[in-house]
Amino acid sequence: MMQQHQSATKKSLNISREKLAWVTWGLGALFYYYEFSLQVSPSVMASQLADAFQVQASGLGKLVACYFYAYALMQIPVGLLLDRFGPRRMLTMALLICSLGSFVFSCTSHLLTAGAARFLIGVGSAFSVIGCLKLSANWFRPERFAFLTGLLLMIGMLGAAGGEAPLALLVEVSSWRAVLIGFGVAGIILAAALWVVVRDHPPQAAIISYDINDQYHTVWVALKDIIHQKQVWLVAIYGALMFAPTIAFGGLWAVPYLTRHFPISKSAAGGIMTLFFIGWAAGAPAFGAYSDYIHRRKSVLYTSTVGSMICICLLLYLPVTILWSMILLFLFGFFSAGFLPIFSIIKEITPHRYAATALGFTNTLNMASGALLQPLIGIILDWLWQGQMADATQRYYGLPLYTIALSTLPLCILIAAFFLPFIKETYGKSHLPKSV
Repeated sequence: MMQQHQSATKKSLNISREKLAWVTWGLGALFYYYEFSLQVSPSVMASQLADAFQVQASGLGKLVACYFYAYALMQIPVGLLLDRFGPRRMLTMALLICSLGSFVFSCTSHLLTAGAARFLIGVGSAFSVIGCLKLSANWFRPERFAFLTGLLLMIGMLGAAGGEAPLALLVEVSSWRAVLIGFGVAGIILAAALWVVVRDHPPQAAIISYDINDQYHTVWVALKDIIHQKQVWLVAIYGALMFAPTIAFGGLWAVPYLTRHFPISKSAAGGIMTLFFIGWAAGAPAFGAYSDYIHRRKSVLYTSTVGSMICICLLLYLPVTILWSMILLFLFGFFSAGFLPIFSIIKEITPHRYAATALGFTNTLNMASGALLQPLIGIILDWLWQGQMADATQRYYGLPLYTIALSTLPLCILIAAFFLPFIKETYGKSHLPKSV
């Protein structure tokens, strides 16, 4: 009887811990949803932002990319801070920073202040994905990491979908400034919920305590070791090149491109573009779960690379109908999500105690690629501009110009394919020495 009682008690505790793990992880994932909505929101405000701050395509690209400059620069510090202070404190602080940046951006009429506000939003948002991956590593078994990564990206892409058509309608019926004020309020509410509920580790989990000086010393030694690993660089560069089209296309230029391609409104274009993010949301957990099931990473990466290349080339270079563009956007998003096993590879070739630092380094390159590609497309558009005006202040860029500028997307995927054969398969297992 005593053994049965102890077994029932243990089972009950495991169920409670499992529920708490999902609630904790869910709040972290909700931050990522919020952050991704903020990230892509300029795509449905492009013309209003250009008018408000009196900028052309290249200037708009640079303004929006301030977010990605901050995001990229912060990834390694984010990893160090999360490893040192834990997700709860860092994610709460990060949400408040996002809220502050949203409020400032909504109120300013000065371009430099707007850029600084967008940069501030990027600083806070930089904690979202790595913080949630850190919670995944702390609260769940290692064999569930790839699936949870995919599930996280699915939630983020649903946030991106929410940042397209619904926001486009809100911007039309109210204003972009009112929408950003709403983002600021939502961030404060989510920060309060996260602070109350989230804990860094499961109850009674073994937590290693470090002397602060020794901690900083060993972290910097680990960071140096990470940077000197050839495989980390190969994986991170591949991931950056595969993710750049998602940031540049989905985050800013897709809606203007679709309104040139078809005689539709911005809200309609935003609705069509939602299918890209829904495809991402479907592909992320599917590829993650499949990678875990077959204990392979590279076959998924090959599928992602080939599928993404075919879809974006058909979309850009063939005279597709609206229906086919919707299908291709969904498939482009679906296959784009297949690069996500890179995070599992990084986790499997670096020590667990520095997981956030290694993942942060990888995500630095991911976001840096978007920070470069997004304004580059605007610069190409301005360079190709032939003098046509949409109105008294804004330039008009025709479909042929967009097609040429957006050819940078398949170019990125093609270069990524060059790196892929040199990445080593991990078979879903840790490849660290037993002493690590």
